[in-house]
Amino acid sequence: MKKRTRKCRKPAGVKVPAVVVEPGQIEGETRAVDLVAAYVRGDVEQIAACGLQGDELARAHMWQMLNGMLSDAVLADPDFDMRRRAVMPPAGVAWPATPMSEDVAALVWGLAGDGGAGPWLRMSAEDRATAYAISVAARGIAVWGPDRLLTHLARTRTAVSRP
Repeated sequence: MKKRTRKCRKPAGVKVPAVVVEPGQIEGETRAVDLVAAYVRGDVEQIAACGLQGDELARAHMWQMLNGMLSDAVLADPDFDMRRRAVMPPAGVAWPATPMSEDVAALVWGLAGDGGAGPWLRMSAEDRATAYAISVAARGIAVWGPDRLLTHLARTRTAVSRP
């Protein structure tokens, strides 16, 4: 028997609210894309200009965008491996990744006694954003190459920079 489907329609007179995009969201997401592109191009001045700035909303959206771009780059990798860390930390900073081997599990238990002030949490928000941006650039270059990554970032910037 053939399945019947019916198109759902909005009842007459019902107004659907418009999606409101805050200026801080546009600023933060655009700044995140610009920061990664600056790392790919090696543009030191642009890197300095795109730091974790703006109001709380802009910083939160920048952080969220960096996190999403890193997830996209990691999942696009044909050699995806859960044992490989997604974030490439600065020298001297290490933190656990999943799944955990016995030595990593021991490290987790060791860090649990530090009051939550592990190496990642001791980094400033700016340093964490930098680690994410560099990781997005490195992972993206490995997956797509610099030119295709810059093309992808340009399309992403176009999408996030308009209300």
